[in-house]
Amino acid sequence: MTAASVWSLLIPGIEQAEAYGQISWLVAAGGFLLGVLLLLVIDRLLKRFPEREKEAEGRYRKSTLMMILAITIHNIPEGMAVGLAFAMAAQNMGDTGLLSGALILALGIGIQNYPEGTAVALPLIREGMGRRKAFVLGSLSAVVEPLFGVLAAALAGLVMSYMPLLLAFAAGTMIYVVVEELIPEAHPGEYENIGTLGFIVGFLVMMILDVALG
Repeated sequence: MTAASVWSLLIPGIEQAEAYGQISWLVAAGGFLLGVLLLLVIDRLLKRFPEREKEAEGRYRKSTLMMILAITIHNIPEGMAVGLAFAMAAQNMGDTGLLSGALILALGIGIQNYPEGTAVALPLIREGMGRRKAFVLGSLSAVVEPLFGVLAAALAGLVMSYMPLLLAFAAGTMIYVVVEELIPEAHPGEYENIGTLGFIVGFLVMMILDVALG
């Protein structure tokens, strides 16, 4: 999630902001902080219902809900990016480079969704949910991509300039979940080195996928 936030969201967002003549660092920082603020508010709201959380212990732990929410939000600008890429290719039919670029982007994001879906499904299985249901929910976390991809393609002229902000916003939600929920849970007791090594391996895998397929 950290690697995806940097290479799939923040860096493309900064590059797009510069291309549109925007103040890239301001757009990136502003969008990032808005994402953090959203999850901070949701975190506070979830903490107001301790009884409900206790009753649903297992399938509805706060950390799992936050992670599913962050990954789903992160998939929205990715789907929009694919939709905009195909919209640009459709507007410039003579440029085969745009079409091949859109296809490669769609393929790269599709492959990247496998580890992200796993990141949703495995915690649900750990908390007692059946494998089939966890698989379905992990898959559904990416359903927003084609929906917002079609929407972005239909509204390409209106959405394009807001993409840098949306990308940074999604990055902020993911980094918040990593720091607030996942890193503390990955360092229990004397086996904290395993959590650190797992973070490094996951970071490298996602970095390679994002750079090689982006």
